[in-house]
Amino acid sequence: MGTAELSPGTQERIERAQSYLRGLWSPPTTLSISQWAEQNRVLPKGSSARPGQWRTVSFQREMMDCCLDPLVREIIVKKSTQIGWSDGVLNNVVGYFIACEPKAMLMVQPTEFSAKTYSRKRITPMIESCAALKAKVREKSSRRHGSSMLMKEFDGGSFRLTGASAGAGLRGDPIEILMLDEEDGYPDDVEGEGDPIIIALRRTDTYETAKIFKGSTPAKPRGFSRIDDDYERSSQGIFEVPCPFCGFMQPLLWRGERDEHDYRLVFERDRLGEVIAASVRFLCAGCGRGIEERYKQRMLEAGAWRHRWPKRDQVRGFYINALYSPWRLLWHELAQEFIDATDNPEKLKAFINLRLGESWEGETGKKVGAAALLNRAEDYQGCEVPPGVAVLVGSVDVQPNRLEAQITGFGAGEEQWLIGYEVFWGDPAAGADPETGVDVWQELDRWLLREWAHKSGVLLRPYLTLVDSGNQSDAVYDFVTPRQFAPRRVLACKGVDYLSKPGLAQEGQTKRGAVRLFTLATYAIKDRIFARLKLANRGPGFMHFPEWATLEYFEQLDSERKITVRDKRTRAKKYLYVKSYNRNEALDLTVYAHAALFILQTRVNRALFQDLGQLAERLNQGEDPYPSVSPRLRRTRSAGVE
Repeated sequence: MGTAELSPGTQERIERAQSYLRGLWSPPTTLSISQWAEQNRVLPKGSSARPGQWRTVSFQREMMDCCLDPLVREIIVKKSTQIGWSDGVLNNVVGYFIACEPKAMLMVQPTEFSAKTYSRKRITPMIESCAALKAKVREKSSRRHGSSMLMKEFDGGSFRLTGASAGAGLRGDPIEILMLDEEDGYPDDVEGEGDPIIIALRRTDTYETAKIFKGSTPAKPRGFSRIDDDYERSSQGIFEVPCPFCGFMQPLLWRGERDEHDYRLVFERDRLGEVIAASVRFLCAGCGRGIEERYKQRMLEAGAWRHRWPKRDQVRGFYINALYSPWRLLWHELAQEFIDATDNPEKLKAFINLRLGESWEGETGKKVGAAALLNRAEDYQGCEVPPGVAVLVGSVDVQPNRLEAQITGFGAGEEQWLIGYEVFWGDPAAGADPETGVDVWQELDRWLLREWAHKSGVLLRPYLTLVDSGNQSDAVYDFVTPRQFAPRRVLACKGVDYLSKPGLAQEGQTKRGAVRLFTLATYAIKDRIFARLKLANRGPGFMHFPEWATLEYFEQLDSERKITVRDKRTRAKKYLYVKSYNRNEALDLTVYAHAALFILQTRVNRALFQDLGQLAERLNQGEDPYPSVSPRLRRTRSAGVE
């Protein structure tokens, strides 16, 4: 039979077999990983801000190439965001071992969803745009198995992706290359089997030549961060660049290595407090001159890694931050972000984690103090809803002998006002009292239907209300079921310490299928609340309280503190919120209020509630800020961030 008579499938199999046999007889490649990437990788339009032929940035080179050093077993990268770790370093390693030295590889992302997203947005475009990879990776057909979203097959090896919360994906066949991406986002325990990193590491035990990549932006407090711990036991590499004036080699750090109050980036501000971009300089630790960012590219090209502990050659560690970002000038943006975050613990934490690539050292265990909060109470000047409020939300806490309810207002930057608070005495499970005829649920319903007068004269009701179902769940479900959709939007909720997905709330299922139940990330919300209680200046995130708020309310609001403990089984450190006062209903109600705002902004009408400042301005002018036809809350399985 001539070659022309072969079917396309048979012809393809023959060509693959010939390619495989040629590979067996070909001499091993002498290319480094960075050289292979520069010769073969093309960044396609749409998947990269810098499409075209791959170009290795100076600080990326050793991160990749040390993988081929037989002495190196682990590569640790502690980093800020947007320094070319995932689409650069990790993808180049994957591509090299597919094309040049086929091996069994596994990449672990924080969740299975993020693993699928990574495959779709990073791995698939890389393979499709690189001829050397497209010829190797098997395509799936009706006649044979092949690659899927989470599994790429090629002669001599495979590349799998999984989530850190998926026990089945972490277990399996031996692997020679393990990539643990964003490990600070992994759970401490997966399906009761222990630390997901330890489970994944066991898959490399078979290979003496195994390589393990661990890279992450710090996302946990100091003392809890995995990437911090890994970097500390590594060679602790830091990238040094020469001063363009005196040649002194130094790292680009936000603060001095010996003095954390020695800020290396200096700048001037105008009369409005804004950073003057042209004034931003990096102070040379050698000659003391200010270096403009326009010299940065030249400095990076002449830079080199200095390892504090070079003899730790089995665990090669690298630290890099946003000051090194080579793709555009952003020192002035970093300076402005720092100024904007100075008085806001939440923003400062994000700046330190995401921009500086450092872990946040918070104020664990420190309390604001009920007396200090009481002294902060304000006169709302005779109005129920002060100017600045954009939307009201309701929250209800269910106790065995009462219901406690709160109305909270939010404005621009999630500035917050306590608007109303009420206690309804009675047994929530008993229905109407036989003697008095009082039904606590009817009393609550009338209160939630009440209109609250804005300073402008507009009358407002809560746009969404969350009711705690932890106690008396059947009674709660009976109450919320006929009120779940517009215009009432009264929904059941329950709190857990952490969620499996990013965000403050996600929708789950109940034993009664018609009931919509939202699970709340209480620890994340409490972190937010206690950080905002510490804010001293009015504005974004600040929490306002009226004069009628009592000392008891503030005792309850400030009733918990964060402590550090060590898990008896896994020995991992974690933190807990514990009561420091006998009652915490005010805190719980405020937790539900923040979750309600999150649901409004992510599930009800994102376009409407993202700009609370605009809504507040319309209310201040006496306008109705909401659409005449209220949008229905969309029915979905999950209410995490889209």
